Amino acid sequence: MLTFNLKKQWFDKIKSGEKTHEYREVKPYWDSRLKFVIDLLEEEKRGEYIRDGRDPFFLANICCSYPDWFDTSRRFFAEVKNIRIVDGKTTDLAIDKPVYDIEFEVIK
Repeated sequence: MLTFNLKKQWFDKIKSGEKTHEYREVKPYWDSRLKFVIDLLEEEKRGEYIRDGRDPFFLANICCSYPDWFDTSRRFFAEVKNIRIVDGKTTDLAIDKPVYDIEFEVIK
């Protein structure tokens, strides 16, 4: 399961459904965390992998800062729908580097 610790501004936008993509700069730290999910997404596109309901490999733990595990007011879950690399200038990171565009859907 992926975990995203966010500032309150971004956490609230995701929780309300206003924001459905999270961005992370392409670096070894995120490469290692996203590689397995990216590989599964590619296998799924080729028909070699079929999700069985809420597959734990595609779950994301969205957190406001670093809450206690049982603090449900500052934590919820989402399902990763797609991951791709995009130009960071066109994202809310606004950096001139490639970034991971992680698309997800909040689990209600």
